[in-house]
Amino acid sequence: MAGAACLLASGAAAFDLRSTGVVLIHGKAGGQGPLQPLAQALKARGATVLMPRMSWTGGYRTYDQTLGEVQAAVSRLKANGARHIVLAGHSLGANISMGYAARVGGVDAVVALAPGHRPDFIASQTGGSISEAKAMAAAGQGGQKARFLDFNQGKVFPVTTTADAYLSFFDPSGPAAQAAQASGVRSATLWVVGTGDRPAMNDRAAYSGTRIVVEAGHQDTPRAAVAQVVDWLERQ
Repeated sequence: MAGAACLLASGAAAFDLRSTGVVLIHGKAGGQGPLQPLAQALKARGATVLMPRMSWTGGYRTYDQTLGEVQAAVSRLKANGARHIVLAGHSLGANISMGYAARVGGVDAVVALAPGHRPDFIASQTGGSISEAKAMAAAGQGGQKARFLDFNQGKVFPVTTTADAYLSFFDPSGPAAQAAQASGVRSATLWVVGTGDRPAMNDRAAYSGTRIVVEAGHQDTPRAAVAQVVDWLERQ
């Protein structure tokens, strides 16, 4: 299956990267580094690329506020003349890309690189914090900050944010969980999974679109998939 890709269903609009704006959305760990090679390749093809620094680097904002960060980048690209918009996200950034495509729309294509952040999968590690955040929200303290548990690539660590923001990202019935299932996404979609990324490889959700597998781990999947991602975009 490595390197294999099925053709996207007919009807996807063809577009030229020279008239395309791309928002690259980084994950929790590794920052923007894993996405730099892809950014360089896209720019070399004439695309305009923005790499916003997302709020979770200093503690989460609510999911909707985070989508607003992406929308600001999209608006900037359109103001600069981009006729087509692509979102490409790594790990949690993939979740945000899917969430934006479903909840805001106006996106021609989405690339999910090493898709991560599945609230339903990690609830066994974050359940206590979810209960605490729900109790705060029920008491009218959803806007207050506290320390909760975060989880990434097998590691649990504390994060300070508001109860409302935490629930929007970690509640298994919240918006991040819906995005993880690509619920409501109608844009052309490419899923890129690394052979060494066990959670992504074992995820059997019924995703639509194209799925490719590259020889890589979670962090280096974006680097390993540069050629395939550019080729897929140029064929849309």
